[in-house]
Amino acid sequence: MGRLWPLLAITTCTLLTACGPGDTAADSQAPASTSTPAVGKTTTKPATTSTKQVAVADLPKCGDIPGAGATPHDPLPDCRLSSRDSAALSFIVRHKAGHGGNPWTAIDVTGSDGKVLQTLDVRDTEIPAEPYLADLDVDGRDELIVPVSTAIVGNSTYVVFRPKADKLEFVEAGKIFGIGVDRTASGYIAAMSKSGPADKYIEFQKFVGSKLVFVAEIIQTFDKDGHSTCRVDDEKGVPESEFSAEEVVRRFCGEQLLRTSPVG
Repeated sequence: MGRLWPLLAITTCTLLTACGPGDTAADSQAPASTSTPAVGKTTTKPATTSTKQVAVADLPKCGDIPGAGATPHDPLPDCRLSSRDSAALSFIVRHKAGHGGNPWTAIDVTGSDGKVLQTLDVRDTEIPAEPYLADLDVDGRDELIVPVSTAIVGNSTYVVFRPKADKLEFVEAGKIFGIGVDRTASGYIAAMSKSGPADKYIEFQKFVGSKLVFVAEIIQTFDKDGHSTCRVDDEKGVPESEFSAEEVVRRFCGEQLLRTSPVG
């Protein structure tokens, strides 16, 4: 479909180890999203009873360090995130160099007492960008969004971690590809990407249990006068969608994207 996928992306399988019991039926039955390229490998270490104390307050907030990570050779410093939801969790983000110099990010999820509840290891994070928190589905709990690769024209791939219902445990929900992560007023998670000046792609996903599931993708094509036409992406927009092509155009071409607001 003419999309320029990330130049630095490494095609791999996503490896998840069980984080603990309590998966819902929806978690086990929901299909994995096939709407974004596989980038990076993620390992979630199970919740523990560790008594390790972490000085979260001593770390700067992620994204608050001017000039940090300006180039791939300028490593990002360790930093912290704090959720503003009912769980009141903190996240300690550590940037490390793996074998062969491939960077990776280790994120400790900590409780209010500073004990590490879970560690998320995201391998092959190829871009100097910090994770952030945002409530993508407006359910009162913050998702963790980790950028892992980027390409020309600003498209990036993000790994999304979602908290399990009524739990402090996070699982990898899937990946999103685009220029940032948005949502819509009707409750879908959306990402806009570009392949050039004329075409704009918008992909829509939703959470089913703890998984991101592809819904539809549209293409807006702009002419030299600034007018645009909207159609279904024939390669992705219909066969996997619960909607017909006509329903996709009617439902999604008029969707307004709402920028998600990072917290922490």
